[in-house]
Amino acid sequence: MQKLSAFVLIFILGLSLVGFSQKTISGVVYDQKTNEKLPYVNLIWLNTNKGTSTNLDGSYTLSLNSKTNKLVITYIGYHSDTLTIDKTNPNLDIYLKENTTTLRQVTITERKQSSFMSKMSVEQKEIISSEGLKHLACCNLGESFENTASVDVGYSDAVSGSKQIQLLGLTGVYSQLLLENMPFLRGLSAPFGLGYVPGSWMESISISKGVANVVHGYETMTGQINLEYDKPMNADPFFLNLYLNSELKGELNLKSNIKLNDRLYTGLFLHSSLNWQEIDHLGKDGFMDYPKQGQFNFANRWQYEGKKFHSHTLVNYLHERRTGGQMGFNRDLKGDTSIYGLGGEVDRLHFFTKNGWMVGHSGSIGTQITGTYFKNNQFFGLNNYLGEQGDLYGNFLFANETRHGHQYTVGASMRYTNLSEDYIAMGNGTSFNSSLPLIKDAFFKEEVVPGAFGQFSFIYGEKFTATAGLRYDYNSHYDKNLITPRLHFRWEIAKDLILRGAAGKGYRSANIIADNFGILASSRQIIIKDNKPLEMEDAVNAGLNIHKSFTTKDERQFSVTMDYYHTNFLNQVVMDLEQNPREAIFYNLDGKSYSNSFQLDVSLEPIKRFTISLAGRYNDVKTTFNGVLMEKPYVSKLKGLVVLSYKTKYDKWMFDLTTQFNGKQRIPNNIGDKQGYSDPYIFMLGQITRKFKNFDVYVGAENITNYTQDTPVIGANRPFSRDFDASVVYAPVMGRLFYAGIRLTIK
Repeated sequence: MQKLSAFVLIFILGLSLVGFSQKTISGVVYDQKTNEKLPYVNLIWLNTNKGTSTNLDGSYTLSLNSKTNKLVITYIGYHSDTLTIDKTNPNLDIYLKENTTTLRQVTITERKQSSFMSKMSVEQKEIISSEGLKHLACCNLGESFENTASVDVGYSDAVSGSKQIQLLGLTGVYSQLLLENMPFLRGLSAPFGLGYVPGSWMESISISKGVANVVHGYETMTGQINLEYDKPMNADPFFLNLYLNSELKGELNLKSNIKLNDRLYTGLFLHSSLNWQEIDHLGKDGFMDYPKQGQFNFANRWQYEGKKFHSHTLVNYLHERRTGGQMGFNRDLKGDTSIYGLGGEVDRLHFFTKNGWMVGHSGSIGTQITGTYFKNNQFFGLNNYLGEQGDLYGNFLFANETRHGHQYTVGASMRYTNLSEDYIAMGNGTSFNSSLPLIKDAFFKEEVVPGAFGQFSFIYGEKFTATAGLRYDYNSHYDKNLITPRLHFRWEIAKDLILRGAAGKGYRSANIIADNFGILASSRQIIIKDNKPLEMEDAVNAGLNIHKSFTTKDERQFSVTMDYYHTNFLNQVVMDLEQNPREAIFYNLDGKSYSNSFQLDVSLEPIKRFTISLAGRYNDVKTTFNGVLMEKPYVSKLKGLVVLSYKTKYDKWMFDLTTQFNGKQRIPNNIGDKQGYSDPYIFMLGQITRKFKNFDVYVGAENITNYTQDTPVIGANRPFSRDFDASVVYAPVMGRLFYAGIRLTIK
């Protein structure tokens, strides 16, 4: 194993640079007079249907065309232009001249979208733009999904502040979270990872349902969430965001971007947050609603844009400290059985570097390297948890285009993961030690995973695209050969009527505690059934999506999207809470486990600048527990969403109101009074924003209806007994909250 580990490190370090596939030109489209960045500008190769449009920040990336070097640029209110492209220069900024015969009130800002479905992607992708993130308090990634029905976010327990997401009715560990198309929050980062990504750092979030392509590995089962941070080349020179809520939690976010020369740029990101008050709004249990918390988060990224070489590198360090439990608890009282407390410290160091070179006329070579060191030191009463993970990943890609315009990508990857969950439970009348020889392999892992992959895209103009991919990996910890087939297609049946489909397999290595962190806030005893080894999880997923959109003559936009996805587990690590309310029993699946998810989204713009988003979702998720097929707990079968958004002329005022209907959830066997199913509830949040020339002021409220769970902490008056459980969470545990903030931007 030591020789194999050394080989892995040599192999990855030998990839000296990391990058992305490069057979493109890129740049920004500006207003010639004002230098304002123009969104949604159309760029089409002459006499073809191939092209793209600029993002909200005016940037674009466009695949080169082997048949022509003439590029046609069109935009409402501006003169069209045709440029001759130098294909040896991958950078091209474009300046458009305004058509002075067009009335000035045809403004760019009216065309900006908060979220939208990608029309060109072969995968189903919902994009939440930086504009959309401003419609929410959006202090971090965990608060960025309130306006979408695709992703649910909830607390894993009532005392630690740990959050988790659900996609297709399954927990977020079955979806892959990427940063700029590289693995990001995985493994032990899951419990608090959603709070490690400040909202103002993000340029966009893309949500893909179903399996992803084979380039990004085998771990995707239910979907993929890809984050894009601001790029220093295109971002504003300076940004500052200050936030304060009614519980006196304050945040500072700062970004600075510097142009060092025509090709080299750097960006600095800083986030600091502090929540120091002890608050028990419910006044029922004597526990803090949310732990006292402080976080420092810093990142530095570099961007180089040469003629045939592109490079992006980022280094990020985070430190976080939490203290919670009963009112009046502080760190000096740790171990005192007269007061229950919890706390922890997290240190996380992450980096990535990706580089790409153009090869020949249409080919490219790309390399990606990303690494993470993560340490999570937590205590819950008398129980102690130390999670530690080192992760190093390298990916090499070669992409090219065939003579007939089809595309293919081949590559190889290597991952090294060293992970440990050292958990010792001494309180609540139970005992547990994860380092015991019979169960140690479930908590202490060294994984070496070499892999190779290839995929081919058949492209028939803009009408039809099909991508078939296959990858092979070997996982040393499980001594398992992994074959991962994936298939995607996109068919434009008629103008703006698009059908998509996806199918494939996925695998993952389960981490018992990190995947189910809420159980640490309870007296449940962790048991691995018969001390049998837990195998890799294995599932197949297939789904269809149909999307129809149209735009009226006065630029109002309407769309309808329907999708259905089915996930079937061939093996799953099951956490069984049903046999005994004081035990959490883990074992390999023996029976069926599946998820069916159907969703309908409708977007309307009945009058200009007023949008209505409607969504409805149905989840049917079942797992076999101890021989009985049952509904999976904490999954809402029905969810409804209404998002109302209105902007005044020139976007001076923005009004947003979101209403969520959350259906009943099955509650697992527990020691409390609440059994069976929870009650449905409505959750509302809203925000008002006033824009000025260089800054915005916003105020808002969350949980407007002030709906909270009746008993979030069971046995709160005897937390060191077997009658304590703070992990039974099925509704909000925090009441109504108000907030305000200011955003300052220097162009």
